[in-house]
Amino acid sequence: MKNAVSSLKTGLCFISNVYADIFRLTRHPREGLKSLYGISLYRNAVYLAVGTVVTNIAGFVFWAIAARFYPTEAVGLGSAAISALGLLAIFSELGLGIGLVRFLPGAGKDGNDMINSCFTLSGLASVAAALIFLVGLRFWSPALLVVRQQPIFFAAFVIFTLAMALRLLVDYVFLAKLNTKFTAIANVITGALKIALVPVFAMFFTNTFGVFASTGLAVAIALLFAAFWFLPKVQNGYRPFLKIERRVLNELRHYAAGNYVAGILLQITPYVLPLLVLNILGAEMNAYFYIAWTVAVIFQFILSSIYNSLFAEGSNDEASIRTNTSKSLKLTFLLLLPLTLLILIIAEKLLLLFGQAYADNAALVLRILVVAAIPWGINYLYVSIERVRKNVKGIIAVSAVATCLSLGLSYLLMLKMGLVGVGIGYIAGQTVIAIAVAIHLWRRYSDAGVPGKAG
Repeated sequence: MKNAVSSLKTGLCFISNVYADIFRLTRHPREGLKSLYGISLYRNAVYLAVGTVVTNIAGFVFWAIAARFYPTEAVGLGSAAISALGLLAIFSELGLGIGLVRFLPGAGKDGNDMINSCFTLSGLASVAAALIFLVGLRFWSPALLVVRQQPIFFAAFVIFTLAMALRLLVDYVFLAKLNTKFTAIANVITGALKIALVPVFAMFFTNTFGVFASTGLAVAIALLFAAFWFLPKVQNGYRPFLKIERRVLNELRHYAAGNYVAGILLQITPYVLPLLVLNILGAEMNAYFYIAWTVAVIFQFILSSIYNSLFAEGSNDEASIRTNTSKSLKLTFLLLLPLTLLILIIAEKLLLLFGQAYADNAALVLRILVVAAIPWGINYLYVSIERVRKNVKGIIAVSAVATCLSLGLSYLLMLKMGLVGVGIGYIAGQTVIAIAVAIHLWRRYSDAGVPGKAG
């Protein structure tokens, strides 16, 4: 009983300290923001979040322009081909990105060999994945057979899959070196080029290839900037080179494989849920759900930016994990609480931008999904901490159970409650695991005091 009371007092003290810090920031915003920028964890988290926001805004503008220059069918098939690129890039990453974040800081003189070995392996995997996808198009995506029928489209698909996979790994190197400023810059370059290229390609191609190539070429050009200009600035003596150095890969091999599985589990829900809604509730309800999910997932992007920065800081200095956990929680409170309250209040008005039907059908599920970011964030915090501790089994277990529960409960409750059931099932699945994770983390840190008094 005494331990429980003591833990409660410590937790309340931590929360009061968080709000005291927030209050001081609002009283002296210029000095407060300058002090926040001086902290590596905050600076890199903000750059990651900014990069994500830039990507989303650029994507919105890109598709708005594409819709004006290309036929509807070309836009639809182009978006499907671009989505396929992203999915293949995720599978081709092989968990090597997380491995780079964890092991590159301590690689010393082997750092360049480690980077180039990871790039070579992922590059080969991406080419193989693209070819397998194209050969089997008739089975898993007959609508995209046009990619295989045009030689220039076929070649571009393989090349751009390679470029997108390597862009993912380059961003992980920037994270490992605590210099995500270059990730944000590369995202700005990609977004600007996409917007500029889509009307240019429309002068030569009025079909799907024009939409697809605008994005693919933008990614490829940004990759060249990142690999040949930015990377040498953060990794001394780096030069891109085809190489597989087994000696430097041995340490991260098991770690990368486990995180590869966990990463797929963590990223599969956004792809599966819309398909479930589409097949059970129909296209109209899926439209309402997809817009609500698109807004709510921004909260996950913010949280993943904060906790990926925590992971990178811990990989560079494992002893700092407790102090940096405190800092990451403070930044979470600072950003997430006001944004969550705002969406809870204006959900209907926000959805009116898409039409009255969206406000009527998706406002409640949007509120639920926004709140669901809280337990999702707790689970992702656990994953980030365990990545530093190299607890691969724990990462896979939490990712697998949270994903299976969320999808399973969403499916079951959708059958009885419709669209709202999807939101309730998702938040319930995440919350069950989040409670267990929170108790585990609290017990781990309670002997030394709740993280928060340092930093």
